[in-house]
Amino acid sequence: MSCKILRFSVLTFVFLFTAFLFGSCQKFSDDQTVPAYIRIDSISLSTNYEEQGAPSHNITDAWVYINNESVGAYELPAVFPVLAKGITSVRIDPGIKLNGIAALRSPYPFYKPIIQDVDLVEGEEVNLNKDTLFMGDDYVLYTMMTTYYDNLKFVWMEDFEDPSLSLDSTSKSLIDITRTEPANSPEAFLASYSKYSGLMVLNEEKYLVDVATNVGNDDGFVLPQVGEFVFLEFDFKNDNYFTTGFYARELSQIIQHPVTNMNPSSEWKKIYVNLTPGVSAQVGAIDFNIFFGALKEFSIDEPRILIDNIKLIHRKQ
Repeated sequence: MSCKILRFSVLTFVFLFTAFLFGSCQKFSDDQTVPAYIRIDSISLSTNYEEQGAPSHNITDAWVYINNESVGAYELPAVFPVLAKGITSVRIDPGIKLNGIAALRSPYPFYKPIIQDVDLVEGEEVNLNKDTLFMGDDYVLYTMMTTYYDNLKFVWMEDFEDPSLSLDSTSKSLIDITRTEPANSPEAFLASYSKYSGLMVLNEEKYLVDVATNVGNDDGFVLPQVGEFVFLEFDFKNDNYFTTGFYARELSQIIQHPVTNMNPSSEWKKIYVNLTPGVSAQVGAIDFNIFFGALKEFSIDEPRILIDNIKLIHRKQ
């Protein structure tokens, strides 16, 4: 008897683990000699727009638990084997790339896991994006959809739909941030809920931009520390590198802390910036403000940086 050959994309360290675990049919338990297979093509996000902002996301991975036991983390789309049959509890934790870095992957702590009973059959594949799944006494249509946890505080959101912007240029900035014009501009992040995006345009004379929240005010965001998760989410499209991070206001000074750089992208991308280590390290900070900044690159005549759907999130205290 031979084991079935799989074709699926999986994170490197998980691949090594599963290769060891499933390398021999003799390792199957409970007399099961043929695994069942689960397919996950994608995971979507649903939000309450007024309270949680846009449903844009970049869920790249599925962290999988079968009957409360971890079986690995898989890059989507994926097909993977499970040693179970019949009605089985499947839990999927939506995963992301921290700071947009492919080597730093983790379940996103603010997305709810997807938990469902699935009818598994040896040697057969169930597609969690398309197939009917078992719920109670009925089989129901099901798609892979997550939501935010209910215990989150959306400290700041900016979608650029209102002409009054919550980002402004600092004293060192040579340009302001504006909105794309007109509405429905093809370069904006366009969706049923979005017509405008934030725009920063650099040139030879105005070669530096630095925009931040609460510019000139002593009224920043009070963020949790001691390791509590703090994330900055946003979408971006750019042909010039730019940086995001935070200003920490102390009693006698304000310190700028860059966190991550965004590489040029001709398409809109979503990024989850982990502010947790930096914020927790600022033990003397009174409050914080978020900034976006860039220097014009010499090889680009008039670089354009667009951002949208910004969210600053932590758990409620």
